[in-house]
Amino acid sequence: MKQKEQQGVIDEIIKDLTAEIRIKEKKVLPKIGKCLNQKEPYTTQQFNGLFGGKNNTFLDVVRTRFSDFEDFYAQWLKGLIDKYEHYRGNDKHWDSKLGDAPSAVRIYKLLLHEDIRHLVEIFLERNFYKQLNERTRNKPNDNLWAIWFGYKLTYGLLIAPKFHSNNWHNDKSEIRRVKYSYWSIGHVFSEGLVDPMNNKIYKVNTLTDFINFYQGILKRLSVSIYEQNFYDLYVEYLQSSKNVEDEPLLIPEFRYAGITPKHIHRLDFTIFNSHTSQFTGFELSPASTHMKVENLKLKQNKVNAELSDKWGKEMTKRNDYFKTFDITTVTFTDIDLVDIVKCFELVKEKLQARTTKINLKSQLERLKN
Repeated sequence: MKQKEQQGVIDEIIKDLTAEIRIKEKKVLPKIGKCLNQKEPYTTQQFNGLFGGKNNTFLDVVRTRFSDFEDFYAQWLKGLIDKYEHYRGNDKHWDSKLGDAPSAVRIYKLLLHEDIRHLVEIFLERNFYKQLNERTRNKPNDNLWAIWFGYKLTYGLLIAPKFHSNNWHNDKSEIRRVKYSYWSIGHVFSEGLVDPMNNKIYKVNTLTDFINFYQGILKRLSVSIYEQNFYDLYVEYLQSSKNVEDEPLLIPEFRYAGITPKHIHRLDFTIFNSHTSQFTGFELSPASTHMKVENLKLKQNKVNAELSDKWGKEMTKRNDYFKTFDITTVTFTDIDLVDIVKCFELVKEKLQARTTKINLKSQLERLKN
């Protein structure tokens, strides 16, 4: 189903819910005013303020992905009830002056009335469909809101970047609202790349801009012929894409410690595929650089000890990336690197991977019927 057609179905549902709200609030709003001991008429604006402003109080809407409205509503109620538990010992005190009670107490007491609860449920359902994409999309783990990469020069790809108090942060209120797929070429086009040395955003507006940056700056910093080939093959891949903005970014030299100057680990290349939530690292690891023994005149037991130490460091690196970022690492050895194009075919598989989405129209029609 085309996006325009899909939005039409959503708009129709929102319209139907709004009509139902308007009918019910004629009787329910005066009742709420009476429950709150309010002399003036209880208004729609007051209702919206009380029940519409608590999503961030009762829920973590920034980090949580909701499967559907039922999931959202259940978690909203749980958050409300958990909040109300703090006041349970004094809840009788508020019965005679509910209008002065904390908002969690007011909402809890009001929801004990079935007609009020039904109106609130419809109101929250409309809110859910107004922000359907934000509510149902995959949300990144906190440690992936900012990705820092690079060898001699460090750049950052942040979700909704904001420079404040001499540091780069994420604007958390905007994280769930962004339209691009996380860690994609569209992400780069929308936000640019953070240059922490100059505290500026390096703007990348077009594919040509990106290629100039990727090959003209990042590729030139690499001394590995294998890595340089990967840069070129990735550019060819993007140039052949029918939807380049949706393509995952092939990130070079992803830094384990982030923006911290002290180097801990780097992965040669990394893909964060937000379409599948699969994170894959690639190490181009010829033995000459990764398992080289510096002094071959050493006795065999010392050679073995040095090889063991190098092997241990390599495994620690892989384990750290897996434990911290859920990244699985693929290693291309000397034998693999003989055919660099074949190596990149595996990278393409990870770049092209997409999940099969449930047909939204059929599910929305089921909901309406």
